[in-house]
Amino acid sequence: MTRKSIAAAVSAVALAALSATPVAAEEKPGPPKLVVLISIDQFSADLFNASRGEFQDGLARLAQGIVYSNGFHAQGVTETCAGHAVIASGRHPAATGIIANQWYDQRAGVDRYCTDDGIHVAARASRKLGTGPAMLEVSTLGDWLKAASPANRVFSVAGKDRSAIMMGGRHPDGAFWFDGKQGFDTWGADAGDAQRRLAPLAKLNAGFARRLKAAPAWTYRRESCRVREAVIPLPGGKSFHAHLPPDPPAAIPGQPPASGPTPPPWFYDQITIDAAIDLLDGQKLGRSPGTDLLAVGLSATDMVGHAYGTQGPEMCDQMARVDQEVGRLLKRIGELKIPVLVALTADHGGGDLPERLTARGYRDAGRIDAAALLADLNAAARTATGVDWNPLRPAFFDPTQLVVVDAGGQSLADTALKNRIAEATAARALTRPGIAGAWTAAQLHGRKPDPRQSPDLLPVADRMALSFYPARSGDILLATDPLKIAAPSLPGLFMMGHSGPSDVNRRVPILFWWPGVAHQERALPVQVVDVAPTLAAAMRVAPDGPVDGECLELGGTGTGCPVPAASRR
Repeated sequence: MTRKSIAAAVSAVALAALSATPVAAEEKPGPPKLVVLISIDQFSADLFNASRGEFQDGLARLAQGIVYSNGFHAQGVTETCAGHAVIASGRHPAATGIIANQWYDQRAGVDRYCTDDGIHVAARASRKLGTGPAMLEVSTLGDWLKAASPANRVFSVAGKDRSAIMMGGRHPDGAFWFDGKQGFDTWGADAGDAQRRLAPLAKLNAGFARRLKAAPAWTYRRESCRVREAVIPLPGGKSFHAHLPPDPPAAIPGQPPASGPTPPPWFYDQITIDAAIDLLDGQKLGRSPGTDLLAVGLSATDMVGHAYGTQGPEMCDQMARVDQEVGRLLKRIGELKIPVLVALTADHGGGDLPERLTARGYRDAGRIDAAALLADLNAAARTATGVDWNPLRPAFFDPTQLVVVDAGGQSLADTALKNRIAEATAARALTRPGIAGAWTAAQLHGRKPDPRQSPDLLPVADRMALSFYPARSGDILLATDPLKIAAPSLPGLFMMGHSGPSDVNRRVPILFWWPGVAHQERALPVQVVDVAPTLAAAMRVAPDGPVDGECLELGGTGTGCPVPAASRR
């Protein structure tokens, strides 16, 4: 059943009910003075639902609003930068150009991070390829607001640069991220402009070193999480002790250990909420004509998931902490007594570490040796095409995005040979254990997913096509089995990943809340691309171009979705 047919059936029931019961006309309220868009990094629908009964503060309040428990990222490459661009723009990565956190720039011959735009610079960080939003190929919710009402303010703040930059869009009044060492950073047209833009958080930055030095150890905020402690066997006779405080993290292979104090994950969320409250107060958001936008990216859940998995005491405690931090933000907003609309979702989901899944009976869980996989695929490509060099390299360090290169390591210019190598590689990959799918760039470029298809039923190849951007994507894209991870186990550093087309990575909650909202559970699938056009309608602004999402009727905000000339679904 398509989304269109589901919606038609639901509408028919609703119209029948309305015809039997006269409804008095109501005066609709105006748009909210403040829209707060919150993204919790790696906050899967599974994690939300499993923790929901334990929430007592901010997340408990938001869960009493309009709850879509089956929100989906439609794309197949589920990473932070791509997901935040989707949230902010209502477009799939095939349109945003933000296909992943990083990729291999075949034209320039360099690995490119998603904010390496070559145009803007950071106030503090020094990056050869620059820092800013220009890699984003589409406009965002904040850009639509600034175009319609330049006097209204758009701010974003997050624990990661890619979260803040993508959600802030091209023309924010400020986009700030916590760098983990010095405090908050931002971007500007040049160094002087970037420093000026950093002024709203200057006071918070001034006290950062003292706060970091005084940060307490990571102990249990929720004592009941202690029952999840365990010793988990790892490959090579090693083990992982899941407990708090956690053991020191594993070292990155081939690199010296980190120096200086390192804040615990929860500190990232705490200081991000501090910054959000500073912006609310210092910039007087929501207290001028029109609507202001504040986007908040909470990154600690992703940090905990990668380092310790999603089912241990670490994540249990993180859920208690992020619940309290969201509550702290909502408390301050409530004290302002302004009309507000809050939306919360996630950039992607994520599963647990395979060793714990195996212990719980999931026999398909495991790890893929990425180096062995790449060596095997290179050997197969050499044999099939007769080349005498290794023609494959991963895009950045991701073994599921492969680029065909020449003997010098640059993008292969011979198109016919490149296509032969790609086809041979994809065919060989499908024979490898743990690989669920493999596609060449030519296969994905020509694929046109049906926009009417419900996101939970979208074919895997269509999910990958929605992540494909010709100028940036690899020549071969692979998908691992849902419970397989193409990375070694590094406790406290990296134990699990989430970049793949399975539902555990794509399915996230979407929540809308405002004072006085009537609680509704909306279980039918919707897409994360629906968030931006829904908020735009609430703000009485329109996208400046096409969007892939659809406005969701919220009702009590007084906002009606614009009627499209013809439904896409």
